[in-house]
Amino acid sequence: MNVDINELAHYYATIDISIIDVARAIVPPGGRCFGRYTPPFSGIVFPLRGRARMFFNGVPYEMEYGKIFHAGPNMSLDKEVQGRSEWDFMVIHYQTDARVADSFPYALAHFQLESGYNTRINDLLHRLYNSCTTSGKLPELRAKSLFFGIMDEILTSASNRRNEGGQEIVEQAIEFIHSHYMESLTVPMIAGQYNLKSKQFAYLFQKHTGMGPNEYLIEYRIRRAKELLCTTSCSIAEISVCVGYTDPYYFSKLFKKRTGFCPSMMQSCLKENTG
Repeated sequence: MNVDINELAHYYATIDISIIDVARAIVPPGGRCFGRYTPPFSGIVFPLRGRARMFFNGVPYEMEYGKIFHAGPNMSLDKEVQGRSEWDFMVIHYQTDARVADSFPYALAHFQLESGYNTRINDLLHRLYNSCTTSGKLPELRAKSLFFGIMDEILTSASNRRNEGGQEIVEQAIEFIHSHYMESLTVPMIAGQYNLKSKQFAYLFQKHTGMGPNEYLIEYRIRRAKELLCTTSCSIAEISVCVGYTDPYYFSKLFKKRTGFCPSMMQSCLKENTG
């Protein structure tokens, strides 16, 4: 979703939060986990080292240092480590007054912020991690203070980076892809929506998302195809057309390359598991 930094700052300035915990995990190369859900409270993910791809409610995010990710409660969650390095990350789980969610859409949303290289955020995050391991009212107060210090640093850094330009265009392009992925899209066609040349648009998209526009489109289509295989009885040819590929043979090859399974094999396995 599009994030208004000022509105998000107002949200954190006015809500009453309870920090549930601060956890750290190191996942080995090749690690993956599908079909899970986020906890029944909000979370903020801080990549520290390595790369991973996470899907919140089917939307992919490229997890790497310099980016911060927010996820709402009870969202579908898939994740897999990218590359040959371990993926090291921390996550803050927190809860807000349920009544706030009606006033601020961010409470239950997933979104990404780019803080860039900021050692201050890391320092505050590790202090919060250590503080949450100590019981008592004083550590609880200190934890809230550190949390808001972290959010201040994140939002200030993200605001400064957005002033460099291009963020709004990329966010609009992502929404366009989500609305038109079933059509015959090309990078020049999408770039033309914003009066940009293909190379200029691809540069901005890569800069703000960590992946090229064509790669993002393919990943989103494959994700939607998985959902259709799980939730409908459509044929492979029908699903192929539904996600923007008129040639079911090409779609099947691409699907297998991206997931390791033929769509027909995945569909058969799902039917056996549910039958």
